[in-house]
Amino acid sequence: MTSTSLPPVLLLTNDNERKWIQAILSEKFGKALKQKFPSVCIKFIDAETDPEERKKHLEEAEILVAKPLDFVDIVDNVPNLKWIHFIFAGYEPFTNHIKKTRKVPHYKVTRQGGTLGVAMAEYVLAHIIAKERKFEEMREDEKVRNWRDNYFSQFRVLSQLTIGIAGAGDIGCEVARLCKAFGMRTIGLTKTPRSQETRSEYIDEYRLSSDLPYMLAQSDVICNLLPSLPETNNFFHEDAFQHCTKKPLFINIGRGNCVKESTIIKALEKGWLSYVVLDVTDPEPLTKDSLLWNIPEVIITPHVSGFVPEILMGEVFARNYQKFIKGESLEYEVDFTKLIDKLKVQNGAKET
Repeated sequence: MTSTSLPPVLLLTNDNERKWIQAILSEKFGKALKQKFPSVCIKFIDAETDPEERKKHLEEAEILVAKPLDFVDIVDNVPNLKWIHFIFAGYEPFTNHIKKTRKVPHYKVTRQGGTLGVAMAEYVLAHIIAKERKFEEMREDEKVRNWRDNYFSQFRVLSQLTIGIAGAGDIGCEVARLCKAFGMRTIGLTKTPRSQETRSEYIDEYRLSSDLPYMLAQSDVICNLLPSLPETNNFFHEDAFQHCTKKPLFINIGRGNCVKESTIIKALEKGWLSYVVLDVTDPEPLTKDSLLWNIPEVIITPHVSGFVPEILMGEVFARNYQKFIKGESLEYEVDFTKLIDKLKVQNGAKET
């Protein structure tokens, strides 16, 4: 394919309507693509675009870059689409759309990968170190000119700690990689058994979801990376947290549905957990009247653990664009065939 026949790319933005979403799509995103393919036509469609002009661009679009929720709004208006790239690692809104319509996409679907894992792993490691070294308390002491060298010299180094990672997929293994660099012991929780070939060298011990009590009892740090699924609702329930004998730090960078607000509060009151970091909540944004805002042992961040510079996001897409025009397999491609087959089986069971 020559440079003059390169398929155009449409970037769909909608940040004026959903400002709380962490990733912002702008012209910076297209820089990496422009550097590699100067002849590529890149169009930006935002919330202020005239509806008729927007409709025209969507009907012509072959490649679209968007947030899952935004794409669901226009999915019926892209008849010529060949590839949609989601700028998030998760794509629950689109999965829910497929469950509802039971239609297999006629186009390729990819998600943002690679760069998110590094950013999220750094987020986790930063909070572990900050908690163990009591950085927040040091800052408060500084405000009142208090000098407590004896107190702050008592801490654990990371090589003394065990981290339990619920959801030991690509991102979970990246968290484990950074933790292993500091000598931490790592336990990875997975839904299904992992063969020797698919196990990460950075996970010391693999356990199944049914072994959650074991992982909680062993861990000084618990990191949740589970997605939003029916089976992950209230995954970390009260009975589970009672197994936390080491009063761990709990970090949630997966999805907010995995643990209830009331469960977090009770776990802190009972001493099952010592500290909680929430980058995801249910709902999002967290309501103004939530009790979590006023608990000193809780840190709340606005779903930013996976934020990466737009230029890096563009590089991931650029690699896939090059593969796409060559007809090669794409990185981080999502296959919905199994989901559709599962839905057909469930539908058949209901009819019999």
